Amino acid sequence: MSSTALRLLRLSLAAVWLGTAAVCLWGYPMAQSMALLAPLGVQGALAQALVVAAALLDAALGLATLFWPSRWLWRAQMALVLGYTAVITATLPQFWLHPFAPVLKNLPLLAILWVLLMQPSKESS
Repeated sequence: MSSTALRLLRLSLAAVWLGTAAVCLWGYPMAQSMALLAPLGVQGALAQALVVAAALLDAALGLATLFWPSRWLWRAQMALVLGYTAVITATLPQFWLHPFAPVLKNLPLLAILWVLLMQPSKESS
């Protein structure tokens, strides 16, 4: 795969992480984000703290994707995406049937991460 294509994959991946962080912190109502955690038994200040912590983690992953790409980063992102997918599947399975397919979109993210992971380390950075 060309270095231009790999850069494009990295930039689009970083945009997803950074965009998700921004939407979680400033675009989507905090009360609705917190309500998504209710099926897990998480409410109140803890729910708010988890939403903010998850958004900050997403931002950190986006910045790391831009500035410190590495195989460990791709593996960590894959683990997080799989973890989020498992939790959503168990607690909010209706998101698999949502018209905007928020969980189904994890599949191309995992494919991008797999492609990046399979590149020789010089090309993935």
